[in-house]
Amino acid sequence: MGQQLTRIGAGFAVMLAALAVLASVTPSTAQILPVEEFARRPALAHVSLSPSGRYLAYVAQDDSTANLAVRDLVTGETSALFGSQARERFGGVYIDWVEWKGDDLLIMGATRLEVTRYRGEADGAIRTANYGRSLLAIPRNGGDIRRLEGPLARAGRPGDLLDILPDQPGHILITHMDASGDLNVARVDVRSGESELIVEGDPRVISYLTDEQGDVVGRLVYRGIRGRVLVMQARDADGGWTETFRLHRDEIRDFPRFRFLGPTDQPSQVYVAVRPEEGAPEDTYGVHVFDFATRTMGPAIWRHGTYDVADIVLNGDGSGLAAGCYWADVYRCDFIDPDQERVMAGIRRFFGAGFSTSVVSQSEAGDKWLIWASSPSNAGQYYLFDLTALKMELVGSLFPGLPEARLGQMRRIDYAATDGLALTAYLTQPPGTNDGDRPPLIVMPHGGPETSDHLKWDTWTQFFASRGYQVLQPNFRGSSGQGRNFAEAGYRQWGGLMQDDVTSAVQHLIDQGLADPDRICIVGASYGGYAALMGPATRPDLYRCAIAIAGPSDLVDMMNWERREAGDDTDRYEYWVRSIGDPREDRAALEAVSPVRLVEGWTTPVLLIHGERDDVVPVAQSRDMNRALRRAGADVELLILEEAGHADWERREEIAVMQAMEAFLAEHLPVAP
Repeated sequence: MGQQLTRIGAGFAVMLAALAVLASVTPSTAQILPVEEFARRPALAHVSLSPSGRYLAYVAQDDSTANLAVRDLVTGETSALFGSQARERFGGVYIDWVEWKGDDLLIMGATRLEVTRYRGEADGAIRTANYGRSLLAIPRNGGDIRRLEGPLARAGRPGDLLDILPDQPGHILITHMDASGDLNVARVDVRSGESELIVEGDPRVISYLTDEQGDVVGRLVYRGIRGRVLVMQARDADGGWTETFRLHRDEIRDFPRFRFLGPTDQPSQVYVAVRPEEGAPEDTYGVHVFDFATRTMGPAIWRHGTYDVADIVLNGDGSGLAAGCYWADVYRCDFIDPDQERVMAGIRRFFGAGFSTSVVSQSEAGDKWLIWASSPSNAGQYYLFDLTALKMELVGSLFPGLPEARLGQMRRIDYAATDGLALTAYLTQPPGTNDGDRPPLIVMPHGGPETSDHLKWDTWTQFFASRGYQVLQPNFRGSSGQGRNFAEAGYRQWGGLMQDDVTSAVQHLIDQGLADPDRICIVGASYGGYAALMGPATRPDLYRCAIAIAGPSDLVDMMNWERREAGDDTDRYEYWVRSIGDPREDRAALEAVSPVRLVEGWTTPVLLIHGERDDVVPVAQSRDMNRALRRAGADVELLILEEAGHADWERREEIAVMQAMEAFLAEHLPVAP
């Protein structure tokens, strides 16, 4: 199968240049990759196959431009359909998403944000800010672009795509907000632009669900006096709504028991990822079918025995579930149909064991697949696979300025916790590392804590590796993806067994001769920032320095803040009480594992980084830690990102953070001993 690869990247790059889409990228000949390369926008986005598989849509972009184009895979011709420009700190037009509506029309969502600043300077105070969104129907052949919107939609808020309605060629469903703040559903004619209200909402509705036939079957609604409870409602035959089950407010973003995956091929039914009930014999998230007509949840129809389902693949012809996907070391999808599974197995062999692969989109006939492939040293590439010809064609790379040969190599590390629990971690070594080398080590516990690291691309890991550091990412107990029991094993273990698991990973590398015990620092963000502070607080002998980004430092204050933000009667607050502890009943225990209260005799240099507008971990957590360390006479630096939140920073902020970390590490953990 390997002989079937045809690389068409050169012709594709020529086309992009002709469209003035991509900046000319030539990897630097310098030994160190520029920090800017690690903070660029992906060169490709919103790549998808048309229903017939003949056309490929994509957005080619650099740091200031984004251009929608379509390539005819039969003739090789490319058509530029829409162009936009935006400047960081000043705004512009941003392409948010693109969907095919048949083979001849694309539906696109875009955002316009125009900012003026004092004296026209990037750091100047904001004088004016104009915001608006667009919903556009764009003919593939380059005809007139039509604006779409819901009836009586608010100015600058035309609506968002709800359902492309593949079986109704002339219409789509959108959600839109009217002048009263009600979120409604409308059917829009994509040719004429005419719209019709079909479901009237209210201000507490936040989203709707449709089935395979395009019928609205459910909606998410805020309930309660303070609007802190999120419930799922099913639509009745008479158009009314009945509550089916409750979710907590941050359910979709944080820790869902239910996660909606997509419509089945039956009316009123959707696929749902469900977390097992406490005490259930199953331990991992499985795929179930929820029927909105009968209000019933069916048994699991797909489940992996070790790993939680992460997503699913639906058949391109709308015939239902094709595969269940999960993260083991890499991301993989197991297909139900034996013939499709043999194809996917061949694709996995083609790329190799270290690659994650997934099917992004398929033709309706199922004969053409758009494949996404990535690895720890490859940030991602798109490929076209023709199942009939057994031919794989490279479409393009996300970050052409980060060549694999100049990035680190990652491998899995198996180790045991102090209580014997089997754990895994991932070790990335800088390019050119030889057997017996012990580059300085950065320990980087992940955030969450209910997230996890895998054998995959991580920007900061590769940034550090490009500077000569090796990076250790341990999946301590409390991490997600390995079932309910493993995740809940971390409850009430902040600063306890979870921290010990990080230490055990470091000690394992030392014992194996992979790390120099005198050249180790710890770096982390969010929960990882907390772990980065607890490292030197509990093992000052182990770490030469620490970098904590948006890390909680006072668990009592953090929990009190959560109670004020969410309310003490909400599932969100209840989750954190279960995970961390009750600030009233467990005050002494929380104080004992709060870094801000453990600064006496502190000897480890610390860099604190925090966004001023962080609404997940308040910036006061870093400010308080900074004051406590200064009072203790410790070596500490504090970097506040004035316009940044908890994550999703702008490019200039990403660069500033990486530059600050690089300078701090160069001083306290130099690569040259």
